[in-house]
Amino acid sequence: MQNINKKTRAVVLGGGGVTGIAWEIGIITALLQEGINLADSDVIIGTSAGSFVGSALASNYDMKKLYESQFIPNTSEVNASVSSELMMLWLQAFQYGKDNKKEIGKIFGDIAKKYPPKISVEERKLVVESRLVTSIWPSKLKVTAIDAETGNLYALDKDSGTTLINAVTASGAVPGLWPLINFNGIDWIDGGMVSSTNAHLAASYDKVVILSPMPQKYGLVPSVEEEVAEMKKSSSVSLIVPNKDSILAIGKNPYDPTHTTTSAKAGFDQGIKEAEAIYEIWA
Repeated sequence: MQNINKKTRAVVLGGGGVTGIAWEIGIITALLQEGINLADSDVIIGTSAGSFVGSALASNYDMKKLYESQFIPNTSEVNASVSSELMMLWLQAFQYGKDNKKEIGKIFGDIAKKYPPKISVEERKLVVESRLVTSIWPSKLKVTAIDAETGNLYALDKDSGTTLINAVTASGAVPGLWPLINFNGIDWIDGGMVSSTNAHLAASYDKVVILSPMPQKYGLVPSVEEEVAEMKKSSSVSLIVPNKDSILAIGKNPYDPTHTTTSAKAGFDQGIKEAEAIYEIWA
């Protein structure tokens, strides 16, 4: 869709595990079918699951083809789940960190170091590579990751001195579930651990479309809805979160690859319903 108003446009793709990837792909493909091409943005900001989808969208990959691939099992995927002990550690990070995002990030960094998963970085990279449709870093893509030592959130881009594979691996390095990764002298963890969507990174753009598979609020950190409410004071913003059918399709475990098919289909069906509202924002 042509940007007739010449206003800056951003797409924000949040984290949500392998089911979140499928759901976002479904949404984007449906919007494209309805004449709304989110690739026609000035920037695409991906967090965790969103970094995988953002890599495809920003590279102008055939999203319909990517959507169809969600109905074919990816044998490289690893079925994982968060234990009750690990979930308790995550919740404690928000309890102890309160509203200090850096402090929460540091606690998550400590968790990643103290509770390394059985899977190696090399094994995890194989999964990452199986999901990516390109190894070339698109110019409009930004990928979030957190410095495990300082808790600082970074929006990495093609000039950040690392590969797209490294950056996406970092963006999805869930503490205790997937291994942290080191590059540029820094240990990195999942960019969505403090904020699953990081919508605030698009606050300077005129028009923003946000896909957030995990909009739940944790602790005192602003939820995506709260961030959007603030952004709407100066921007036109559309937030899409899973509807009832999508929630049912995604299931309780976002890291279960057996739910990618249902998640993609539910996302597509929801995207058709959301298209009219998105058109008003995007045109």
